[in-house]
Amino acid sequence: MEVCQCDGQQNAEAIVLTEDGMHITAFWSRLLCGCGRNGSFEPIFVMENIIPLFDSTFNYRIIDKDDWQWSVYERAFYNPTANEIIIRSDVYEGALNGNAIDVITIAHEVVHCIQSIIMRFLNAINCVEFKTELCKANSDEMAHHELQTDRITALVLFPEKFLQGKSEDEIVQKYFINPLIQFMCGLIKVSCKGLLEALDDMNCIKGKTA
Repeated sequence: MEVCQCDGQQNAEAIVLTEDGMHITAFWSRLLCGCGRNGSFEPIFVMENIIPLFDSTFNYRIIDKDDWQWSVYERAFYNPTANEIIIRSDVYEGALNGNAIDVITIAHEVVHCIQSIIMRFLNAINCVEFKTELCKANSDEMAHHELQTDRITALVLFPEKFLQGKSEDEIVQKYFINPLIQFMCGLIKVSCKGLLEALDDMNCIKGKTA
């Protein structure tokens, strides 16, 4: 975990994922957030209905174009400190009407939010093995965090990029079963470590009272 400047906003902790980590993130984002109509990923639906199910602290705001306080080139952004997506009204309306650029713009910010949820989840479970598998340890690519988000957004919107050439069994094994096994093994190791530490503490107490 390192620190990056996200969307020109405040400094915030962010994750740098491995190539497989980006694919797994995209796979699970589609799986947990639903694929929308005709198998598509619908960022507005995800933002308004799915993310709040996983993160009660999340919020989004639509700001009227005439009241937009930021650069004309900044059409939407995710503020990690406030855990909030802010969207210019014409961009939001354009996405609702299916404008591809506006859909991609909002999808990019939704992916930022998903990355933030993953980061907080990884920190909460404190599972070193799972983090090591998913994330890069000491990466110089943090300056390219926006490029990583673009990559994941493209994978989420166009999953054929990471599904093409793989059988159904390969997809399930690589993106579903393997990550779950790594996650469960990591949790078991963390739990065992906690149990051993608790036993050591009990032995220390017994030694003092003997």
